[in-house]
Amino acid sequence: MRKWLATAVVLLTLTLQPDRAQASCPVHEDLSDLNRASAGFLAYLETGKSPFYVPQLNSWIRMNPPAPLKQRMRAVGIQQVEADTLKLMKQSTVLLQMLSRQGRLATQESARHMGLRDLLFRYGRMVEALPCDQIKEDGFGSKLVAINANDARQRQQIINAAVAWVSFLVLGGSILYFLDRIGIRKIRRTKRYPCAVPCVVTADGQTVRAHLVDLSRAGAKVRPNTQCEASGRVRLQFGGYTIDAQVRWKTQDYIGVKFVNDFNFMQLHRLLEEFPMEEGGIREEVRYGM
Repeated sequence: MRKWLATAVVLLTLTLQPDRAQASCPVHEDLSDLNRASAGFLAYLETGKSPFYVPQLNSWIRMNPPAPLKQRMRAVGIQQVEADTLKLMKQSTVLLQMLSRQGRLATQESARHMGLRDLLFRYGRMVEALPCDQIKEDGFGSKLVAINANDARQRQQIINAAVAWVSFLVLGGSILYFLDRIGIRKIRRTKRYPCAVPCVVTADGQTVRAHLVDLSRAGAKVRPNTQCEASGRVRLQFGGYTIDAQVRWKTQDYIGVKFVNDFNFMQLHRLLEEFPMEEGGIREEVRYGM
């Protein structure tokens, strides 16, 4: 148990170490996706090939409204591409609507008049060269905007990792505790006590007198006074109880039985106090299966 907890602590410590800053960021990746989707869309207008760029560009524009996108670009200090990004989004929106109404050739001609190819050439070079981990020195807001945004992400990652590991430790500890309790309960249930309890055994229509020489909550070891051909289900009467049991093993002198219903502790100890093992009695060590 202690070794398991030590291992879990080490793993938790490693997990909570913050990741090193990456040179790329979600905003940069989104702008690169816009550039690729727009270039593919233009290629489709000119050649009629790769039509999948049409829904891809349309989906990107729907998922990136202009106002939130502007805030994200400013937060990481790449507002220098803001104007061209918004212009490209506006032109792409117009051309997508035109494509659905007037067809590819008419949309291609409009894209040529708008100068879409030149815009994409300039935009692509700017986006691919962006240092996304650049911290804002001036412009809208302050330098702390980008820093705070990055720190907030790292704090959330640490919190999520800590919650996950605490949950894992609690769940693992609970499982180990219940497994331990189940094991203890089984040991207590099958622990045997020597005794000398007179009983009557009824099996296959035959009734014989006997003694319980070994008793637990789950079963007993029976010594018949006369030969008994007990097998399968039997009925025992002793100490004011009538108990159904199953024969689990048999020797020439003894029978091992498992009770259908367990005794509780109070019943067991009352019987042991009322019928203790006679002094000098020898307890046989033959086990009965539980």
